[in-house]
Amino acid sequence: MRIIGLLLLSFCLGSSSLYSQIVNIESARMQTDSVRFVLSNDFAFRYNDNDGNYIFEVRDNIYTQLKSKDFRKLYFLLGNFGLIRSEGEDFSNNWLLHLRFNYRLTRVIRLETFVQSQGNQLLDVSGRHLFGAGLRFRAIATEHIRLYLANSYMYEMELSDALNQNFYNHRNNTYMSFSVELPKSKIIITNILYYQPLYRDISNYNISEQFKIEVPLSAKISVNSSFYYFFDSQTPANRSQYTSTLFIGIGVNL
Repeated sequence: MRIIGLLLLSFCLGSSSLYSQIVNIESARMQTDSVRFVLSNDFAFRYNDNDGNYIFEVRDNIYTQLKSKDFRKLYFLLGNFGLIRSEGEDFSNNWLLHLRFNYRLTRVIRLETFVQSQGNQLLDVSGRHLFGAGLRFRAIATEHIRLYLANSYMYEMELSDALNQNFYNHRNNTYMSFSVELPKSKIIITNILYYQPLYRDISNYNISEQFKIEVPLSAKISVNSSFYYFFDSQTPANRSQYTSTLFIGIGVNL
């Protein structure tokens, strides 16, 4: 009961750093075409001790984007780490590193290639390493509204510490990214949906959803709220599994 109380206190005081195995790279992608370099970092650390019952939490998200002079090439790097520990037990322990290259073929179509490595010690799939390539289509691109559709091939290796096995998969990766900026308040609303079925068995799929609201306080600082949801229809343990996270934090953009 003490552990449950501490976790409830942790949630009420501020943050959760449980990230889904599918990472919504779109949430970190900068939507401004006129900026060549962007670096952003969100960091949080907390230690709480209640008469010997402690909660230790650390979370860090960093992402950077670099565009070529002609804006045809885009290099994108994202990394994050999250840990929540209480009395020697981890309630969240995950990390991610994602590198993406984006090349503009036409005004509407871009080629994307990506590599990714990540881990989550609390899921049946404790580690995932993947690479892939595909096309990204710009469906709507106005001053305040953007809609992108994309499809790609993805090869992944899943690691399961619980079963002491590795699994090698070929997946289709489809996503839809929608964002809108309210002109007067400059509030940005973003929603991204990923769908990743196996080619050999479409009933085995992953779904990831993210809804994010970012409210600027100044040119460099913003308050943001995000909701993450991840569903794995069939894990290596032959069961379905999901995670969800509600996060409220402060962002700094350089």
